[in-house]
Amino acid sequence: MRTHKINTLVCYALAFLSGILLSMSYSVHPFWWAAWLAPGPVLFATLQAPAVHRRFLTLLTGAVGGIGSLPYHLELTGWLATSIILMLVALAWSSAVRLAAAFADRRQIHLALLAIPVTWAAIDTLLIHISPHGSAGSIAYSQMDALPILQVASLGGTPAITFVVLLGGSLLGLLASRSNDWDGRHIITSSAFAFLVISTTLVFGMIRLGQADLVPGARVALIATDGIEQRPSSWDAFWQIYGPQITQVTKPEAIVVLPEAIVRLPENAAEDAAQALASHSLRTRSTIVVGIMVDGSDGLTNRALVARPEGTYHWYLKQHLIPGIESSVTSGAQPLSLPAASGGIGVAICKDMHFPTLGREYAQRGARLMLVPAYDFEVDDWLTARMTALRGVESGMSIARAARGGISFVSDRYGQITAERRSDTEMGVLVASIPLDRGSRTVYSSLGDAFGWMCVVAWAGLLALRTGVFRKLLGRSNS
Repeated sequence: MRTHKINTLVCYALAFLSGILLSMSYSVHPFWWAAWLAPGPVLFATLQAPAVHRRFLTLLTGAVGGIGSLPYHLELTGWLATSIILMLVALAWSSAVRLAAAFADRRQIHLALLAIPVTWAAIDTLLIHISPHGSAGSIAYSQMDALPILQVASLGGTPAITFVVLLGGSLLGLLASRSNDWDGRHIITSSAFAFLVISTTLVFGMIRLGQADLVPGARVALIATDGIEQRPSSWDAFWQIYGPQITQVTKPEAIVVLPEAIVRLPENAAEDAAQALASHSLRTRSTIVVGIMVDGSDGLTNRALVARPEGTYHWYLKQHLIPGIESSVTSGAQPLSLPAASGGIGVAICKDMHFPTLGREYAQRGARLMLVPAYDFEVDDWLTARMTALRGVESGMSIARAARGGISFVSDRYGQITAERRSDTEMGVLVASIPLDRGSRTVYSSLGDAFGWMCVVAWAGLLALRTGVFRKLLGRSNS
């Protein structure tokens, strides 16, 4: 009895350890290596513990794992939505681990190895297409500092990263819990499969990074400050604050980007401002992007005003709004693509870049550079910046992002941050050259979430196998 109690306590300790590793992976400042280890301890514990404890062990892992993103969700959604998110994450992890354990109990080691990575790659795919937060929350973002692993996103997006990362942890858990009645050949072939997938991903990533042929492109200036206590409500007030910096950095062929929603204007005044900024762009032969809130006859809109060197201007309306926080804002529905000598330019605003589908749409329109005004919550500045950078890896684009309350940066199509600055109380200007690469379009920009949808189908198949649906259907057909 004493031995049984100790073993059960050890199992709960291991489940808690997996939860801590998951928390480190889902954190707004994640540790990339934690995600690789996270599934191992809880899978081992689940296979060792009595069946009555399995549900509680796996729920513990998921609940503790959600703590890493707690500050972010509280800031963004409040207590109620945060509680629901944490509950769903805990249930999803519990389901994935118990699915793997069920196949391991049946000595179906190949299926046990695939259960966790397939489940979470499938969930990632569904969230991309149905969640109001897009791909935010994917464990794939934990790998933003592991550039070779990151490159697989150019093939299969965030679901591909998730699959590879969780495959490693699943293998560790199964090998550690190896049972005497498991077929040794199945263990060897499953291990070989996991090793092949992971090693191929690493080799592909290193080759892709090694073949990067980056050249300096246009000069970009990102202007941001948190020192302005009150948002200007007239163009004159805005120009008094930002005009000197804009004038200083606007040079022929230069691109200037300012943050999201830094001035609020009535619609008529916004059109006057657009004409004034277009005139300045014509004189200086530069492109200028400013985030403006516009009060119009159709309601409040969150826009990017883009003034071009030829003296024209364009409006882009933010398409993906933050639930709750931007409930009074009317969303846009159209992308904005602009021609450029070095390839097309796309424009998006902050949360738009949480949606891989938007990045793909711009890539298909020929965009090689995204200009992104943004407004962060400080607590999530690193994470939201890297989420934006990952869109460049998926769809093969450089990105220039100017953020208030966050990190302004320039990145290349490989996810490498070439210049960055965290906004503060001083008027800050980050000046850099945009890295350009003549590489071809990515597989992901052409095929989209083909890999992810395959995982959705595979997940459904695994659930059916576990519940015996196929056997029941076969029995009915035989009868």
